[in-house]
Amino acid sequence: MLSKSAQTTSVHKGFTLVELLVVIAIIGILIGMLLPAVQTVREAARRTTCANNVRQIALAVHNYESAHQKFPVNQVGPGASDGSGGFGSGYYSWLVPLLPNIEQGNLYDSFNLNMNNGDGDSYKISNSHPNAIAANTLVPVFLCPSDTPNRNNSIILGSANPAPGNYAGNLGWPSYTTGYSGERSSPGRHNGAIPVIHPSTPVAWHASKIGMASFQDGTSNTALLSERLIQSGNSASAINNGDKRLRSLHILERFETLPAIVDQMSSSHAHVFESAHIGRSWSSGSPLVAPTYMHVQTPNSEIGHYDTSMDEGDFVVTASSQHPGGVNLALVDGSVRFVSDSVSRETWWAVGGRDDGRIESLSN
Repeated sequence: MLSKSAQTTSVHKGFTLVELLVVIAIIGILIGMLLPAVQTVREAARRTTCANNVRQIALAVHNYESAHQKFPVNQVGPGASDGSGGFGSGYYSWLVPLLPNIEQGNLYDSFNLNMNNGDGDSYKISNSHPNAIAANTLVPVFLCPSDTPNRNNSIILGSANPAPGNYAGNLGWPSYTTGYSGERSSPGRHNGAIPVIHPSTPVAWHASKIGMASFQDGTSNTALLSERLIQSGNSASAINNGDKRLRSLHILERFETLPAIVDQMSSSHAHVFESAHIGRSWSSGSPLVAPTYMHVQTPNSEIGHYDTSMDEGDFVVTASSQHPGGVNLALVDGSVRFVSDSVSRETWWAVGGRDDGRIESLSN
């Protein structure tokens, strides 16, 4: 028979079921409290990385302008026919000539810039095109880490499956706007930062050459580039049920003020075709997919298009991002700002135009 002392030492004390459940509940509450904080820190890091990408691209534009005395051009159309079935240089985005300035010289050299950046005179590019591998190449500095684009772009843009990009150059206002209150001539001329041309069919409102001296409102008061989300839907249902910031609304081709365009878009309807291409190729200058945007709607609002948008480039794409509350934006002077979704329309319009005569500044 065991002694009393032996009986006492053999007794082990542990958690009851109730105590264990309480501990688990406390741990669950702590995890629930920590997760949002962790996610906030991670998003802050992604936003900083995105801002650095914007800064690098802005610096590349400065270096390009110093070497060529002009800003890189976005080609919104195909090259001219050479008479033997081929087409000259066309459909190259303004980011392609910047490649040597972001340590992507080898990628730049792999493009055949003497031919159209698409099959025939099309913006779609197959895997047999000489530029297929280059167009398919992901460039990290062209992607915002907060966005998660669909990498399968072959359904929309051809079997070369072009690589997407998040950063877009400022084209200013569409040619149809008469300004703030009707003071602008009709049709208006290009007033953004990135020049745009149609290589084979000249368009009156385009600008083929822009330099630092072109910014009459000041380089610190004019937007150069910003973020723009990438369409990921590969079907009509996916696009219609997806992010509303990537559903393009039809705008009637009539001359009207900026406020009137905004009001018209609020009662318009979306088109799947124009919505399907946005941001899917960083190397293509085609208006449907080009890395360009306009200053009509404030950040993370609706986007829109005219019937002329596909041919002329007056695609009213709006700056947008996955960062809560706003977008990263670079001014022409190279400084970077995080612009709130609540920025006033008047300020947003003003920083979109390089020569509208209104001086507005964006605070950090």
